[in-house]
Amino acid sequence: MSVRRVYQKTSRTPEQQGELQAIREKYESEKPSLEQALAESGDAAALPLGDVILIHAIMTAIKRERERIGMTLAQVEAATEIDQATLSKLESGKHGNPTVSTLSRICGAIGKRICCTLQDIEPVGTR
Repeated sequence: MSVRRVYQKTSRTPEQQGELQAIREKYESEKPSLEQALAESGDAAALPLGDVILIHAIMTAIKRERERIGMTLAQVEAATEIDQATLSKLESGKHGNPTVSTLSRICGAIGKRICCTLQDIEPVGTR
């Protein structure tokens, strides 16, 4: 049994758009520190840089393979029900924290799967 997720474009009222724009402008003018931004967002911690780099590397590989096989974002959208705008943001790194499920669905649409391995890390102080 599999779960089928449906993604729809977000539609916002003019008031909601105005609120989002005000938040963007606030952050652009105040440029809060990481601690301030986390406190306001309610998140416990920021995503570690290593995780961000890994996600970007996976998405770069996915994009490269999609283009190699000649598949369009519209075709991936049809197979995954993830809209093209979101797929484009994922591929360009503008949406930097997709779930493993999302990555897996995109890979499945291009005939691939994600494989992970475990590697030893160097003990602290020997790096």
